[in-house]
Amino acid sequence: MRTRPILMVAGALAVGTLMLTLVSSRAYGQTNDEMSQARTVATFGLMSPRLLNSLNLTPDQVTKIEAAKNAFRQAQRAYLDEIRVLRKEVADKLFGPNRVGVADVAAPITKIADAREKILREGFRIALDVRSALRPDQLAKAATIRQQLEGIREEVRGLFNENQ
Repeated sequence: MRTRPILMVAGALAVGTLMLTLVSSRAYGQTNDEMSQARTVATFGLMSPRLLNSLNLTPDQVTKIEAAKNAFRQAQRAYLDEIRVLRKEVADKLFGPNRVGVADVAAPITKIADAREKILREGFRIALDVRSALRPDQLAKAATIRQQLEGIREEVRGLFNENQ
């Protein structure tokens, strides 16, 4: 009789732990993946974690690249904070009761475009920092991997008839 309550408690704990793990890891993973993906895109692929892992980086290179990652994270946060405010301003006008024309949102739209250009330039600068930390053999390997990935992307597009 005593084992039944113990089994029920153990089962409840197991289910609760499983649910907590599933919910928290998925949410954390998506945010992390989105930021990582955005960083990779903005740095033209040179900050891809998979690419960097395949290059057998030295500890010194890892340190330099981590510093570049941190600098770009800060730039991303500032960009996202700025964009959030500007997008809200435009959305408030679009969903507001008054008529809205292009001129009404020209200023925030221009600021959004300027912020995007700024983060693109910062991403390129960071990509140059990462590139300068790599040895010639690592750059050659990265170029080979990129070329292979482009071939795979073309093959996938062909499979789905996206080349037409």
